[in-house]
Amino acid sequence: MIVIDEVKEKFGSVSKKYDSQRRYLIPCFEDFYHTCLPLIKSVPNAKKVLDIGAGTGLFSQFVYEKNPHLHFTLADISSPMLSVAKERFKGMDNFDFIELDLSKDRIPGKYDIIISGLAIHHLEDADKLQLYINVYNALNEDGLFINADQVSGRSILFDSLFKYEWRETVSNSGLDHEALIQAFERTKLDKLAPLDVQLKMLEKAGFNEVDCVYKNLSFAVFGGFKDADIETAVI
Repeated sequence: MIVIDEVKEKFGSVSKKYDSQRRYLIPCFEDFYHTCLPLIKSVPNAKKVLDIGAGTGLFSQFVYEKNPHLHFTLADISSPMLSVAKERFKGMDNFDFIELDLSKDRIPGKYDIIISGLAIHHLEDADKLQLYINVYNALNEDGLFINADQVSGRSILFDSLFKYEWRETVSNSGLDHEALIQAFERTKLDKLAPLDVQLKMLEKAGFNEVDCVYKNLSFAVFGGFKDADIETAVI
C-alpha cells in the first residue's frame, strides 16, 4: 500500500503537466499509442471501453479519435489526474469516470475492450497477475485487452541497457531540469516485469490469444483476446 500511496501522490502532483511531458518521456510516443488502434477496431460490435489507470485520459483520447461511437469509462486511483481527464472530455456524454485502485479493487461492470497505459508497471508481480485475472473476468466474450506499458529486459544486461538509453534520450530531449528530476524520481516506484513473463500471466489468467504488437526497448504494447473465435475473427 505504501508504494500505491506514493504513486497516487506523485502522479497527482504532476497531473496538470502530465500530457505536455509525454512526448519528451516516451521517445517512441506515436508508435506506442497508435500501434494497437487497428486491433481495437477489429473487435466486432464493440460498445464499451474501460481504461484502467487512465490518468489524464491520453490513451482514451487516441482510441476515441478512431472510435467516437464507443462508450468510455476511465478509472484511476488519482482524483487530480481524473479531474484533468474530465476537463479533456467535458460535455461528452459517452465518458464516465471512477476512482479505482488497481492493486485491490474489483473491476465493476463488463466491457468489450479494456485498455491501460503506463499504469500496471507500478504493481508487484502477484498483483499484476491478479489484475490480469480481474481484467479477463470483466471482459465480454471476444473482448480485447491492450496494455501499453514499460517492461524490464529479460536479463540484467538488457535491462540496464534499456534504462541507460531511456535516461540518455530524455536527458537530451529538451525537457526542463525540474521535470527530468521528477521523472527520474518516479522511476523509483516502478515494478517492471519482463514481457514474456507478463504474456504468460495473461495466458494463466485465461486469455487464449496473447501477443506483443509493438516493442521499443522498455516500451511495449501487448495484450490478449478472451475466448476469441479464430475462424470468425476480423483482423
